[in-house]
Amino acid sequence: MNRFAQYLKQLAEHEEERVKSYLNDPRAKILVNAGISLNWLGDFFANPEIKWEEQELPIEKIQFTGATPEWNKILIDQCERSVEKFQELIDKQPKLKKRFQQEASFGSEIILVRKSENKDFYKVLDGMHRFMGSVLKKEKKVKVFTPINEKSVLPICEAHTIYDIIRGFVRNARDAEGENELYHALKLLCRTYANVKTLLKERFNENYVRDKKVQEVIKKILEK
Repeated sequence: MNRFAQYLKQLAEHEEERVKSYLNDPRAKILVNAGISLNWLGDFFANPEIKWEEQELPIEKIQFTGATPEWNKILIDQCERSVEKFQELIDKQPKLKKRFQQEASFGSEIILVRKSENKDFYKVLDGMHRFMGSVLKKEKKVKVFTPINEKSVLPICEAHTIYDIIRGFVRNARDAEGENELYHALKLLCRTYANVKTLLKERFNENYVRDKKVQEVIKKILEK
């Protein structure tokens, strides 16, 4: 291992050690992993104000969500997320049914769902393979955890979401157009995440971000 590779390894270990205490919190860990995995779990679990309830739902009221590209071609593109359309399809195509049987999970663990944009339905948030197992077994109802107040409580985001935008402006867009874009980007985050204004006040104030232009933009946002 050359000197730089050794340095890189040690730096990674040092950075990992620094965040261990933060990642002891399961909500924080889910939020970080959601960013890596590009899923929605962090939006629903990181904010403890979002409350959950166990329910039993008719299986046809739950819609498929994104899985692998191969599954998506069938479940989303062809069956339009519909359990009923999928069951009709596999009844006509035994080979396709067998393929999904090989890839599905038939465990009894509860799945997570959220309200769909279509208010009559729910979407799988976690547990697609288990849900597929229930669909293949033609179960009538499925036990789920579902958030009950997510429409009135905003999710929270990681501080680095704000930091990445500010750093991008400082390094590569430090002009009038960039200032305008920074303002609107941070404004959108304030509108869609519950903790952004607090982060701007406490983590991105002039004591931490010593940049006059950035502070002018932040001040403008916080005044409104």
